[in-house]
Amino acid sequence: MEEKKIIRKCIACNSLKNRNNLIKITINKNKEIAVMPDSKFFGHSIYICKNNDCMQNAFKKGKIYKILKIKPDKKLEEKIRAVLEK
Repeated sequence: MEEKKIIRKCIACNSLKNRNNLIKITINKNKEIAVMPDSKFFGHSIYICKNNDCMQNAFKKGKIYKILKIKPDKKLEEKIRAVLEK
């Protein structure tokens, strides 16, 4: 069976890429944040390219916090860096 290509946009650089090449960050109704959740974790999601430049731009401009409607949190940045290092 052929795999579907699902295209998403990076919030930092606005480039369109396959969903598998992006980092997914999701916040659910209980304000729980998950980085790279499985498909059973539902909520509002954003995507970032898997490179340091996009991650730094997203945090520097505060786009992640504005879109997810949360307060700035260093733990979130650490979680995303851990995914990048894998």
